[in-house]
Amino acid sequence: MRQLLERFFDAYLLKRDLDLVLSMVSDQVISVGTGGQEVAGDREELRVLMTQEFEALKGSFSYEIEDYRETDYGSGLKGAVCRVRTVLSEESRADTEMETRLTAMAREEAGEWRFLQLHMSAPVREQENGEFFPLKYGRRSEGRPIGGQAERKLIQMMSSMMPGGIMGAYLEEGLPLYVVNDTMLRYLGYTYEELVRDTDEEMIRIIAPEDRERVMREILQSVEESGEYEVQYRAVRKDGSYLWIFDKGNVVRTEGGRRAIISVMLDNSKNMLLQEKLKREAMEDELTRIFNRKGAVRLIREAFSEKKTGTVLLMDIDNFKLVNDNYGHLAGDQVLIELAAILKRNMRKADVVARMGGDEFLVYVNGCTIREIIVRRVEQIVEQFAAMAAEYPLAHMTVSTGIAQRLKDETFEELYKGADEALYHVKHRGKGGYAFLGEDPIFPGRDLSCRLG
Repeated sequence: MRQLLERFFDAYLLKRDLDLVLSMVSDQVISVGTGGQEVAGDREELRVLMTQEFEALKGSFSYEIEDYRETDYGSGLKGAVCRVRTVLSEESRADTEMETRLTAMAREEAGEWRFLQLHMSAPVREQENGEFFPLKYGRRSEGRPIGGQAERKLIQMMSSMMPGGIMGAYLEEGLPLYVVNDTMLRYLGYTYEELVRDTDEEMIRIIAPEDRERVMREILQSVEESGEYEVQYRAVRKDGSYLWIFDKGNVVRTEGGRRAIISVMLDNSKNMLLQEKLKREAMEDELTRIFNRKGAVRLIREAFSEKKTGTVLLMDIDNFKLVNDNYGHLAGDQVLIELAAILKRNMRKADVVARMGGDEFLVYVNGCTIREIIVRRVEQIVEQFAAMAAEYPLAHMTVSTGIAQRLKDETFEELYKGADEALYHVKHRGKGGYAFLGEDPIFPGRDLSCRLG
């Protein structure tokens, strides 16, 4: 966004290249300048205004961008606010310096970022209380603040381009409703009357119950520190469904002296769903649709913070290469998919099932170190895998398992190393068995008396 601004001002102030300037704005751009007449509702209106300015001011400007801040709203929208200090140099007069404030909104269009909204303003001491637009007026104007039809038209134009809902609430218990616009009502699926009736005008009720405490904490902390806030949360629509909201707001003081927040709210659902999809894909094995190594390690470490104990099962398919050699790689893929399904069927939701790579699988039995339960699970998996492996008789497949238990504060790396060591001892002594770390392997197929389930 900053690079786009710099290219824009280079073309506008230094090169004075109108076509280049206009190539960086949307056809639907809304532009408000510091002059009362400087309002454009699309690119062609902006072209007319800028042509007049270029003819009136022949010199070039130098400029500096200061106090730059940027917000990524997601869904191809970005906003920025900054101060722009400009100096006009002309041979016939002394340098003229001007400082303005700029707010801008840009949208990605066909792979290119273009300005959707530009608003430049200059602080003026003569602005009256209640004057909405701090504009300078021409010598032939009526000399009073913009109002009436012109003000309504300008507000309508800007509101129609606002890429989100507007809502305000008093900073009081329950967040009593202060103001809301039609876009926000559409987001939530309410009419104004329905919103008032169903929420009793308490805007805390549109925030998902699971998010309320966090959202209030973040808002109150931010507004006390800076007078503004940004927060994401799930809003509850009229039909009970959830909508991901990006909420950016500021504190205001109402005419009655009450503190309130007014915010722009963007529907961020597509962006959040995309993030969740990308996050899931980054943690998921593409073939088997169970966790990959990265996902497993992350979830197991998270489990350590909730329950101190657990058991790692590291499994390896014996003679897997013979499946590919005799039945083809598609058959090999199917075997991996089947083993993943067997593991998921035999484990709880709280457990972690993952493919670590190749034909190596890992299970973390969260919070359980009871030997009888672990052995029963392993032997059930061995039996079910054997039934599936019978479809590939030339491969003579079995599954071997190394077992390591978290009894103290072992790290994931220590558990994995221990399970790998136990698995090595199993495969060194035979196939189709299992072993706890530091113990001799057990081969259920050789000694039926070892079966516990």
